[in-house]
Amino acid sequence: LITRAAEGSVRDALSLLDQAIAHGQGEVSGDQVRAMLGLADRGRVMDLFEMILRGDAVGALAELSGQYADGADPLAVLRDVSEVTHWVSLVKITPEAAEDPTVSPAERDRGRELAAALSMRALTRMWQMCLKALEGGAGAPSPMRAAEMAVIRMTHVADLPTPGDLVRKLQDTPPRAGAVGRPTGGGQAGGGATGGGT
Repeated sequence: LITRAAEGSVRDALSLLDQAIAHGQGEVSGDQVRAMLGLADRGRVMDLFEMILRGDAVGALAELSGQYADGADPLAVLRDVSEVTHWVSLVKITPEAAEDPTVSPAERDRGRELAAALSMRALTRMWQMCLKALEGGAGAPSPMRAAEMAVIRMTHVADLPTPGDLVRKLQDTPPRAGAVGRPTGGGQAGGGATGGGT
């Protein structure tokens, strides 16, 4: 947790470790560090990620609410969802990315399963929506409401086809009989009316 929060800075990691030791008065648990950092449990973030991609709005909102009640910052939860999206996308393209030493074996197995089950289109759309949600949430009067609305949006587009899928569907669908003739007929009718007026 500390390594992830430090984002590669040894100085920040040592500073956070000092804070964690002081916070726990010498004996520090993962839950204490998570509360200190305002982070959500990584396993629960992956649960939320899966609920969103299944389109389970009720379950996803309940999970977000539960993490918020346990002290997680709503925007930090969204940030963690975006990190999971990025990591699963990397694992899908480069399976070796699953061997990240900061990822637990259980998370690694779940990441591989998600990478195999999800399409790259779904992952890239999720990434774009996460970025949009974080951008909007930063200026929102209530971070929790912003996070809830973001989750609602993401769950409701989870099962929608991508623009590319829609274009292919239109290309593969033959035009209905008479569909092309209607505008022309309408034009002729208009022309007839004009001609009658003349």
